[in-house]
Amino acid sequence: MVRWIAEHSVEQGWDGDRLTVGGQSAGGGLAAAVARQALEEGGPSIALQVLHYPPLDLATSAKDKQAAIAKPVLRPWMAEVFDTSYVPDPKVRTDRLVSPAHPSDTADLKGIAPALVVTAEYDLLKAEGVRYADRLRTAGALVEHVDVAGADHGYDGTDDERALQSYALIARQVREAVGTG
Repeated sequence: MVRWIAEHSVEQGWDGDRLTVGGQSAGGGLAAAVARQALEEGGPSIALQVLHYPPLDLATSAKDKQAAIAKPVLRPWMAEVFDTSYVPDPKVRTDRLVSPAHPSDTADLKGIAPALVVTAEYDLLKAEGVRYADRLRTAGALVEHVDVAGADHGYDGTDDERALQSYALIARQVREAVGTG
């Protein structure tokens, strides 16, 4: 889809040279996969990937993941349901497009789209977001990693102040990446 957007930008009336991808939670995982595909396929060029508390390691059982609090919003049983819905076959969950933060993915990410990674302090998914931010830093692609203090998965749906701060950060990074900021 991103390739189509880039290739048909002129006829559609948008600028295909200033593409960004992003999402929160599962959408962040999908954005990471799109950026990885663009790297592997030689394009299209993506100015920024925004990964907002994304699941990036479906190969590791949610029961083996640790949150910083006893009862995080995203409980292990819930994550197992989501993971099974997203990728039913456990053998496929180690795929680089599904679990780029899993230790089995050791590919060089040099040249991948620049990234903003936002994690939440109490989120069950925080550790995999931090691991992937570290991989992106090593590849020279990490623009910024922000850990939202005192926040949990989905915080932006219940905490207006933190949500506005995060969205302002995301908007600033998008503007800078596409040259309008």
